[in-house]
Amino acid sequence: MFTNILFRPALAIVISIILLFLGVLGVFTLPTSQFPNIAPPTVQVAIAYPGASANVLVDSVLIPLEQSINGVQNMRYIVSDATSAGEATITIYFEPGTDPNINVVNVQNRVNIMMNRLPILVQREGILVSQVVPSMLMYVNIFSTDPNANQTTLFNFANVNVMPVLKRIQGMGIPRNLGNRSFAMRVWLNPDRMRAYNISSDEIMEQLAKQSVIGSPGRLGQATGKDSQSKEYVLTYIGRYNKPQQYEDIILRANTAGEILHLKDVAKVELGSEFFDIYSDVDGKPAASIVLKQAPGSNAATVIEEIKKELEDIKKEKFPPGMDYELAYDVSNFLDASIEKVVHTLLEAFILVSLVVYMFLGDVRSTLIPILAVPVSLVGTFFFLQLLGLSINLITLFAMVLAIGVVVDDAIVVVEAVHAKMSEKHLSPYSATREVLHEISGAIIAITLVMTSVFIPVTFIPGPVGTFYRQFGLTMATSIVLSGLVALTLTPVLCAMILKPHSHAPANGHSNGTKHAKPRRSIATIVLYILGGLLVLGLMTALAYKLWGPLGFLIILVPFVRGPFDRLVEKVTGGYAAILRRIVTRRTLSLAVVGGFCAGIYFVNLKLPTGFIPGEDQGILYGIIQTPPGSTLEYTNAKSHELKEIAKKLNEVTSVTSLAGYEVLTEGRGSNAGTCIINLKDWSKRDKTSREIILELEEKCSKMSDVKVEFFEPPAVPGFGSAGGYSLRLLDKTNTNDYQKLGEVTDKFMEALHHRKELKGLFTFFTSSYPQYELVINNDVAMQKGVSIGKALDNLNILIGSTYEQGFILFNQFYKVYVQAGPEFRRFPGDLDNLFVKSEREIEVKNEQTGKMQKVRVEGEMVPYSAFMKIKKKQGLNEITRYNLYPSASIKGEAAPGYSSGQALKAIQEVADQTLPKGYGLGWEGLSYDEARKGNEAVYIFLIVIAFVYLVLVAQYESFILPLAVILSLPIGVFGSFFLLQILGLSNDVYAQIGLVMLVGLLGKNAILIVEFAVQRRQEGVPLKEAAVEGGKLRFRPIQMTSFAFIAGLLPLVVATGAGAIGNRTIGTTGVGGMLVGTVLGVLVIPGLYYLFGRIADGRKLLQDEVNEPLSEIFEHNTDPLLLVHAPSPAPEHRPEAGHPPEHPH
Repeated sequence: MFTNILFRPALAIVISIILLFLGVLGVFTLPTSQFPNIAPPTVQVAIAYPGASANVLVDSVLIPLEQSINGVQNMRYIVSDATSAGEATITIYFEPGTDPNINVVNVQNRVNIMMNRLPILVQREGILVSQVVPSMLMYVNIFSTDPNANQTTLFNFANVNVMPVLKRIQGMGIPRNLGNRSFAMRVWLNPDRMRAYNISSDEIMEQLAKQSVIGSPGRLGQATGKDSQSKEYVLTYIGRYNKPQQYEDIILRANTAGEILHLKDVAKVELGSEFFDIYSDVDGKPAASIVLKQAPGSNAATVIEEIKKELEDIKKEKFPPGMDYELAYDVSNFLDASIEKVVHTLLEAFILVSLVVYMFLGDVRSTLIPILAVPVSLVGTFFFLQLLGLSINLITLFAMVLAIGVVVDDAIVVVEAVHAKMSEKHLSPYSATREVLHEISGAIIAITLVMTSVFIPVTFIPGPVGTFYRQFGLTMATSIVLSGLVALTLTPVLCAMILKPHSHAPANGHSNGTKHAKPRRSIATIVLYILGGLLVLGLMTALAYKLWGPLGFLIILVPFVRGPFDRLVEKVTGGYAAILRRIVTRRTLSLAVVGGFCAGIYFVNLKLPTGFIPGEDQGILYGIIQTPPGSTLEYTNAKSHELKEIAKKLNEVTSVTSLAGYEVLTEGRGSNAGTCIINLKDWSKRDKTSREIILELEEKCSKMSDVKVEFFEPPAVPGFGSAGGYSLRLLDKTNTNDYQKLGEVTDKFMEALHHRKELKGLFTFFTSSYPQYELVINNDVAMQKGVSIGKALDNLNILIGSTYEQGFILFNQFYKVYVQAGPEFRRFPGDLDNLFVKSEREIEVKNEQTGKMQKVRVEGEMVPYSAFMKIKKKQGLNEITRYNLYPSASIKGEAAPGYSSGQALKAIQEVADQTLPKGYGLGWEGLSYDEARKGNEAVYIFLIVIAFVYLVLVAQYESFILPLAVILSLPIGVFGSFFLLQILGLSNDVYAQIGLVMLVGLLGKNAILIVEFAVQRRQEGVPLKEAAVEGGKLRFRPIQMTSFAFIAGLLPLVVATGAGAIGNRTIGTTGVGGMLVGTVLGVLVIPGLYYLFGRIADGRKLLQDEVNEPLSEIFEHNTDPLLLVHAPSPAPEHRPEAGHPPEHPH
């Protein structure tokens, strides 16, 4: 059938052009991302309860909401966090693939059920339910060199001019301006003056609410339908106050004697900050720090591009002199660098593959044909990625790099076979191509089927790993199918058109066996050839120099070493055939070799570290700071600046953003928490990797006192947490809420973890030793003095904690009015003794209307808190975290140098089993959640792939025995992969497993080439031994050519540096190790395996009339109008015995 394409050459060319055109369209329309979207959809519930401690938030808000939300449809796990800053969050993680919009609706419904049971102040603040992506997309610093600028003005500038614009960007999540320095009207009460005037905080709040109001008087002369007039008048009122002077003039008390008490008599009023909870600066300059996250399902590259455009526009239009912005973190830097690196590797692989093909084929024309197949197959794949709903990401691009060495295979097989035919039968290129298409189209179909079948099972694997396999598998399978199509359409046409006949063949048609004189070329033709060759060589050399520097000039030597190389290959092939004749019949040896490699796989795998998705050098580091419990924000800020100065001294560092009061690991807040975001130079401008820089920083920071500092990198996969490494929770499942006990267990657990060599960077913000004072109220005394507990605590909430009852509009924004005692009145525990609360008492008065006596409560005198309240010093938690409704301690860390994440998780689990008491356990988060649950997925995947390949081969060869020759040859290459991974210190992670799946197809392809030809020769009547030897010998050259072309394409990955280096090296090493060992040693074993199973299969049939020719060959013969129709196989009684050729092969 495929020989018909030679009658329609224009059709073959048009098919390839259309594929290229559609592929180019796909390149420009496909979304770009770092990885496929594998992060679990996440919904966050944000809660604010001003003045509340962490304990109060947990008891009054988190527990009711958690109980309602728990078990929501498709939930993975639920975590919550409450701080004594009066803020709490509940984060619900859902199974990947679920609809994030439905998740939000389901959570919102659960929250609404509990809304009326929450404190009034929480309801007034509002509860925000939103989709979130846990990891940052960008981190923007808006800073100023103006000495008059401060964090409050910068924060509010960002809130007014930047945040509204960013929120409108399509695909943007909810931007967060770190801290809470929004403008607020601060009413600083003077408790001494209040006591002197005998006025309470309640009275002040009441007058604020009564006098700063929104008025809506209506209109005068409004039409009523009764009387008419010519004009109407709108009545207006100033509304809520928005200037400090207006609030100062609020009247608190007045009498008929003309005495008036104003708010300014008992308080100071100023336009200040809502809170003072975070310090932020960049390189010593005050800054407003904005954390940007993308909305689930959005295209990160598009969102980032739009953010940068909007920031530039805002800078031009609104930034005052001295103000600027800096992108402290931009995930697209690593994304762009990684993709650029992969594209660079694509180009390197293309050149190396071209060189290998040239070395084997020997002339530019022959090399050009398979090289043209590469862009058609690869570029055309992008169109199908669009149809399949995939994206351009590191996984699909990895597949493209690996596919270069694969897609060229089919074309090489065709070109090599055409040359063989022209040499053996003295045919013209056209005639040779026709015969080759008839003979090897079946093998190409079989190779394509097997290579594709390798990737079909992995597309059904669920979970994050399954998504990686799916995108990689579909990309590879698509490119392989397209390469098969090109090999059976464009490649034969090009062979017939541009290959030169061998010296003994006529230009057209068959030869009669006599030699023909070689036509003489004119001088002009010779000069043209020389100039063309020099041009091609010059372009290749220039490109090689740009990629590799002076080493690129070595490409000039290629034409000179091609001849010796060809003679070397001929000698090796002859030696290979001689070895085969000696060992092919030694069945025990073949099985022993296979068994030895299987044992080698087992023992190497015992020592080979396992992993999930390796962390990469992303050009940024997080320095997490923890000062002792109870440290002030100013002290933590000083330590953060100290770390910043240390980091700035390193040559590899470009800028440092310093934060006090906030840490990025859990996005928690606290006065003893801080973060330094350290930006590194571009990968090409520094010699040290991020991990080497971390080691240097750790050494320098060891001199810092009274502070704990740990360094982390961003998460390996965006959306899986805020930082790299492992993440877990120590859970208290006893339901006692004994935080003191949890603290003791956590300390012992952390101490045991520190002794494990597999772990480093262990870190937890959990501490039950935060200094606290418990208020102990003598209820009897309080009631005797006319003070209720509720009123006493409400008064403290205003004076110490601060509260607000209303807000105002300024700069087109809504701001709050906060009432609180001045800072000088609430600094130390002893200041509580100087605070007073107004008492109430009941008196009996006569009702003038009824004449009866009735009880009335009236305000009394100011009562000091010291009269009925004492304080008790204790220790407790400043931040409480929970996991699946259990109190928990969040623990972060990284695998120590030389150990994988899999080994780190195993060590943690072992320590937990040995040290944790009954009622305590572990809960995993982020990538660790999936890695801890993955089990032996890799083994099952590998077995499924092998089983699928086996079944395809059974259908191809109509035998359950012969395919075993292909299957049993695979362990040789697998051993090579594992062995090289171990030598280079890499892990058996997702990248390695992807490489192994691909390796099954490639090694199977090599075995198929030998077995397919051996089966053909056996059908032609050749004895089994000779068929095995001829199959190995005649396919030795194309196997070596295609295999070393593939290896050459992977070499740039093996030695990769810079962005994405670990992933590149892992997947490259897996392929190179497997193909190298599988090609060099596998070709010696495969013919022996064919001989072994061929003897067993000879003469065996499932049915009497069974056809035993390969399925693809039958299909090709029966659909080729130019060739004889295939005859059925001989009857069973005429079947030859094992080892003897059949009498009538056709």
